[in-house]
Amino acid sequence: MSSRRTDRTPSVSVGKIISEKSVVVVAGSGGVGKTTVSASLGLAASRHISGNVLVLTIDPARRLASALGIGIDGNEAVQVPIDGTPSNLYAAMLDPGLAWDAMVRAEASPEVAERIFANPVYRKIADTFVHGNDYAALGWLEEAMASNAYDLIIVDTPPSQNALDFFDAPERVAEFFGSPLLSWLTGGDGSFVGGAAAKTFGSLADRLLGSEFFADVVEFFTLMTAVVPGMVQRTSSVAAKFAGSDAAFLAVASPSNDLEQRLSRLAGSLEERDLTFDAVVINGVEPDVFANAKTKDVAERVIAGESSPLAKRTTELLAPGAEYVLERCAVAIAQRHAIERLPADAVATIPRLVHSPATTGALLALGLELWGEDL
Repeated sequence: MSSRRTDRTPSVSVGKIISEKSVVVVAGSGGVGKTTVSASLGLAASRHISGNVLVLTIDPARRLASALGIGIDGNEAVQVPIDGTPSNLYAAMLDPGLAWDAMVRAEASPEVAERIFANPVYRKIADTFVHGNDYAALGWLEEAMASNAYDLIIVDTPPSQNALDFFDAPERVAEFFGSPLLSWLTGGDGSFVGGAAAKTFGSLADRLLGSEFFADVVEFFTLMTAVVPGMVQRTSSVAAKFAGSDAAFLAVASPSNDLEQRLSRLAGSLEERDLTFDAVVINGVEPDVFANAKTKDVAERVIAGESSPLAKRTTELLAPGAEYVLERCAVAIAQRHAIERLPADAVATIPRLVHSPATTGALLALGLELWGEDL
């Protein structure tokens, strides 16, 4: 775990942090450009790291494939061509169902695994479980890390208001399958409870849900009681590695008014879990021109109507534009001050753009800019 800085002044570049880690988790709410940042940093890493780089997206939308201009399907890592030639960058898009299947096969006998897969409740749980994507991603990530095929793995987490869902997934799954109700249904030892209360409940469930459905539910959870402990142990071991010195957490955020407060709360929550808040990318900051003192000075002179070589009518026409410039200057200055106080060891910014990078070349250029140089 890296030491927490107390002066809140960025001390290294984003690239410096990434190049020294084997796993980088990228998190952020929806619409802040998280997948774009993940893809661009993956491209930049492929230019700075001699070994293989993998960008894994957990986002159910197909943004990563679109951004890199490739086809991704079925949890298989696809080599990404750069400038028309093969590269050391690979991309994969999580298929939660296949990832759940792989975890079940790893922990159950072939006979038990097939019974679980044939159970209609299993697919419903695997596809719709609230923390299912995060949990499946940890299982897939465990395989990728165990393969030793990649020197760096960049994980693009799904949009979430709670960036910690990814790290808490094993605990949530263990709580779900270990709940008192499920233990009661399965008798705690793999057999359905035969007491009077259980029979009454079973009779009611038969009438409301149908005897076949209720039997499927009981069978599913009974079978899973022997599988879940091993699955949780495997995924927990992966989650625990994020607290080590070989992993980094990078947040992508927009420059909202409460930026500093939100990221400070996130940093505190991460530290409670022995996780470090290593870097942040702020996407959509005002362009540098608005933070330039000369820009502000010129706009103020236009509004003040100071004498100039321009005709009076021309100066009047420029006044509304100058007022807009002053507004953006005020926003830009406030953003810079907030960014300077962010609780991260590395900070990078992306200016507010009319269009997001739409080609591999544009993404690479953005990634190299974000990578930066040692400070």
